[in-house]
Amino acid sequence: MKYKALFLDLDGTTIPNRPDGMPSERVTETIHKAKRHVFVCIATSRPLRYAKPVLDHLDIRGLCVVNDATQIYDPVKKKIVETIYLDPADAMKLKKYFKRYAIPLIINTSDGDQEEGASIADDHICALCVPDISPEVADRIIADVTKYSGVAAHKIYSWTSKDLYWVSLTHARATKLHSVVRVAELLGVKTEEMIGVGDGYNDYPLLSACGLKIAMGNAAPELKAIADFIAPSVDEDGVATVIEKFILS
Repeated sequence: MKYKALFLDLDGTTIPNRPDGMPSERVTETIHKAKRHVFVCIATSRPLRYAKPVLDHLDIRGLCVVNDATQIYDPVKKKIVETIYLDPADAMKLKKYFKRYAIPLIINTSDGDQEEGASIADDHICALCVPDISPEVADRIIADVTKYSGVAAHKIYSWTSKDLYWVSLTHARATKLHSVVRVAELLGVKTEEMIGVGDGYNDYPLLSACGLKIAMGNAAPELKAIADFIAPSVDEDGVATVIEKFILS
């Protein structure tokens, strides 16, 4: 199979899982080589303002999925192409739910702002995020909000601790699966011609959308279970190995 697009998660995949993480020299070099052969696209939960330093460092040219998969960004034209907001009715219900249990929220807007509290208008919310909670609390929240059919919920590894997670709540169509499929349409690429690489629970939809599914060595067990190939960990430059094996060889 000749692949035409490579979709990379950022944290825990292309870069170490920390706010100031940047790609290693080897990963940077192989990504630059890959761009001569395929579209290299990023699919990250980061709002654009936090993803952009990495995108600029790598000189990414392919369309990117950012802000909890609610936005598609064109790094060449430097503009947001599409945005999917939470349904205002669902946003209102979710804010009431979290207020009832006194659970703090961070609200992601289309401008990439992250604000604590519930003051943002219900029709201007891309994602509601619950930061730094235990896996048990994360699973309980996800189980509770599945009653809202218009909402997607995912666990995301925390930057602060290996034992904590964020939960991200978006419109049901704002997942890495839906957004990556949309990017494929815009690029004129078939899904079976795409490689998806990730490490976290929210990358399950990303891998599900791609013809070749690759989990990092440090990936969640559930992600490894559906992978066609297990790459070395992020600390071992697994993305570089993927590119060398499936694109450059």
